[in-house]
Amino acid sequence: MDILVNNVQLYDPLKKKFALGGIAIVEQRIVEIYSETSSIPLDHFDRIIDGKGLYAMPGFFDVHSRGDLAMVSDPSRLSALSQGITCEVIGNDGFGVAPIKHTNYMLHSQYVAHSLGNPQLKWHWESTSQYLNLLHEKNATNMIFYAPHGTMRLETSLNTLLSSTGLSALMHLLERAMDEGAAGVSVSCVQNPSHDGWKNDHEMGTIATLLKKKNGILSVCLCGSPHPFRDIERAVHIARTAGIKLHLSRLFSENDDNAEEILPLLEKSKREVPGLLVDVSPYPTRLLKLSNILPAWVKEISSEELRLKLKRTEAVQGLFDSLDLKEEYLEKIKLVLTSKKEFKKHEGELLEHIAMERDETIYDVLLNLVLFDADKTFFEYEAVRPDVLKKFFDLPFVVPATSGYLDSRVLPDMYGAIPTYIKHFSDLDPVKIVTKLSTSPAEFYGVKWGIKKSYKANLLILDPAHAYSEADFDNPRSLAEGLDCVIVNGRIAFEKSKSTGLRCGEVLSWS
Repeated sequence: MDILVNNVQLYDPLKKKFALGGIAIVEQRIVEIYSETSSIPLDHFDRIIDGKGLYAMPGFFDVHSRGDLAMVSDPSRLSALSQGITCEVIGNDGFGVAPIKHTNYMLHSQYVAHSLGNPQLKWHWESTSQYLNLLHEKNATNMIFYAPHGTMRLETSLNTLLSSTGLSALMHLLERAMDEGAAGVSVSCVQNPSHDGWKNDHEMGTIATLLKKKNGILSVCLCGSPHPFRDIERAVHIARTAGIKLHLSRLFSENDDNAEEILPLLEKSKREVPGLLVDVSPYPTRLLKLSNILPAWVKEISSEELRLKLKRTEAVQGLFDSLDLKEEYLEKIKLVLTSKKEFKKHEGELLEHIAMERDETIYDVLLNLVLFDADKTFFEYEAVRPDVLKKFFDLPFVVPATSGYLDSRVLPDMYGAIPTYIKHFSDLDPVKIVTKLSTSPAEFYGVKWGIKKSYKANLLILDPAHAYSEADFDNPRSLAEGLDCVIVNGRIAFEKSKSTGLRCGEVLSWS
């Protein structure tokens, strides 16, 4: 179908401003760009889309998608398209779904369900190429793939320290994955088994050498890092020494301790590694599982032993003294989900309000939940102040991204990261929106991207003033608003808040 997208605001990178015009799309590609005064042969097109004076922008990137399994089980990708995302970077955080032998599927499923969800899906691929072939032109969005370090490590050895044979096997898997379409490798600073390799200088140096040879990217997930300064400096040292690009992923996944001091560290890192990209969720709030902030000894004993132990006052005091959460956060957190019947009516309330209603202290409420429901209780809390987030997004190499799931529970940024960034952190500046969400990621990944003649048509029509998402922890699947139309590789994939059902996404890292 030949398409004319007419009466839209088009960005001129030379003049650095928008002007009214139109875009002609034939087959997959942009064949002509019209100015406001151009004579347009309207009868040459099968479909004319009136942009109503809104902004036509290159498709957006999500550089931290966790849609690895969802792309197979539900390729419509409504969560992405409704935000204007036409390219998703998958294989993040050091663990993913390829390459994996059939015999190891059960082993890997323990790792991936936490942040990839758990769709009822039979995995029928092993290699990177087999997996990407399932997605290419069978999915509604484009994709770029990182080979997950932890996944490949599980395939080669269960040992914390790899032998020379194990390391050779790991490197063989990585090289093959990159030959089959991976743009680089993702590593986790915290999540085992990737963490075991992350702290090994020889292993990381060997990986970096291969990345240099293959022109690959090192992606380092900082989620949950207890030492973000040290891990950032380590990642920068590895990338600078090898001369490779670096993607620092999921900054501020937990809280904003020392956030102001990380700003100059990132600016220094950009000077040392020019090819640097950093992603941050634009949601200031995070989901917190109660059991995740308890000390290790609580998780090592049975529920009955815990109840007996906590009958002693000093044991209770010791428990709360060791909670991995600041005192001021306890007053801000809101109960999102619990299976304990007497607390169900309090879902959506602040912890301090629950305590007041029950005529108890905050610690009494927490103790009750710790004893009977720690694994199924979730809180929402402000992990990073909005003014701090704004400072980070003002850095040109920091981009917004989604983060997927927590314990298989959908997080709201999966459906609302992009409109949340636009509404709260972009100043509604269309130039800033294009640069942050399209131009910068495209340059980082080295793909041809933009509204230019001969380029594949990946674009959207956006009204920034009405970009909006109602997605929150209570209703995380609310579709974003403010988009009229999304075109993926020359075909209309999303229109009037609905998927058209077309599957025209491509594996961009193949090219």
